[in-house]
Amino acid sequence: MYRIIPAITVVLIDQFSKYLVKTKFILFESESIIEPFLRFTYIENSGLAFGLPVGNFDWLLFLITLIISFYISYYIISYNKIIRYEALSLSLILGGAIGNLIDRGFKLFGMFNYGGVIDFIDIGLFENSWRWYIFNIADLSVSIGILLYIFYSYIYSSLDEIENENT
Repeated sequence: MYRIIPAITVVLIDQFSKYLVKTKFILFESESIIEPFLRFTYIENSGLAFGLPVGNFDWLLFLITLIISFYISYYIISYNKIIRYEALSLSLILGGAIGNLIDRGFKLFGMFNYGGVIDFIDIGLFENSWRWYIFNIADLSVSIGILLYIFYSYIYSSLDEIENENT
């Protein structure tokens, strides 16, 4: 059960940060944090990652995310041979998925006047030119979790190859 503590932590931080943004900003309002690199810009993303549209399939996206979240939870909790780094990376992915799932649920069920997933972290190189997509703590957690999973999968597969060569 301790393996899902990172997921719980991510969900709490993600939802608290989104609550603060939703209550302190008006939609599309932007505030400079570290100019020109970091701003908080409040948007609501009704699509997939990077704002890709989903049409009228909000319910399907919600359902798929819910099923994947249950599967990752089950895997993390019940699989005994899972290594610490795999559990950490999957827990980060799970926390991010649940954080955005909550927002999607609020939108889908018409709660709290949500128009989509709340995004607010706005990173860029220059004031009015190149800016990255606006994202949130949940998105960041999923990205870090995926990178950790790939990194440690590569490390462990390399160690296995070395071990097999030595036997």
